[in-house]
Amino acid sequence: MDKQEFVGSLSASNLAPLWEVYEKLVINEPARTEPSMIWKLADMAPKIQTSSELVHGPDADHRVLLLNNPHLDGPPSTTSHIIAAFQCVLPGEETTPHRHTPAATRIIIEGDGGATFVDGRRLEMYDGDLIITPNSTWHCHKNDSPKRTVWLDVLDLPLVGKLDAVFGQLSKPDDAEYPANDATLRFPWNDMAAALNAATDSGGMWTVDYGGDGPLQPTLTPRAVALDAGAPSNRTRAMANELFVVLDGEGESQISDVTHEWVKNDVFTAPHWSWTRHEAKGGDAHMIVISDAEIMKRLGLYREEVE
Repeated sequence: MDKQEFVGSLSASNLAPLWEVYEKLVINEPARTEPSMIWKLADMAPKIQTSSELVHGPDADHRVLLLNNPHLDGPPSTTSHIIAAFQCVLPGEETTPHRHTPAATRIIIEGDGGATFVDGRRLEMYDGDLIITPNSTWHCHKNDSPKRTVWLDVLDLPLVGKLDAVFGQLSKPDDAEYPANDATLRFPWNDMAAALNAATDSGGMWTVDYGGDGPLQPTLTPRAVALDAGAPSNRTRAMANELFVVLDGEGESQISDVTHEWVKNDVFTAPHWSWTRHEAKGGDAHMIVISDAEIMKRLGLYREEVE
């Protein structure tokens, strides 16, 4: 038997020769990065409105529009590790308490006093607020305000799914007690805006991490960002997928070979290891960024470059 015949015989024994594929496995840099995507609220708003008119009854528990990236295989996903979605709860509606292993972060787009409940604690929902729902916590939503409430859900569901670790309970048993939970779970935007005003410039961007000294969750890392008009940020790339939510202002972002023009409440992605630069135009701008940087750091896989 010669070498070629030997290689050809390996598959029958469920083996593969590393020497044949090594240079395809260990490469100079990531090669499976999808293009950046943007979801403009001007396009999404009619869909959100129509969903509020047509989706009622039990389906209203999940009146949610997933931001599905067509460049990714498998179940709906916004980046390779993150799924984002617009959810709308109408006045007088209350969703069913439930829990699941994927963790969530919620950014309020339209909020006038409705609430998310996490382990029984009421967390008010106003424009720009950020609410943390740690994995396996009981949660539901109640809109006792006079206006609809709309927010962006951001979950680590694609990552947890790839680990085959998605578990959940669709409803809370009547006799189940809420566990004690005194963690800070709601971050009003006014507080973060004040913190940004006191922050120092970091490459054309002012950045404040939610939670202060330590990460809020091991898989979803939120931070608030401010941009001065006409002052482009440094060009950077990192081994982390990022999701940007524009809170106010307008501008553009160049992500690899894609340029997005954005305004208030637009949502766009910066896939891992993509060169990225942002610039506000016509006035200052603020954004919330959610990434999977923390999990990459815990695995020792995080890298960052700045030009």
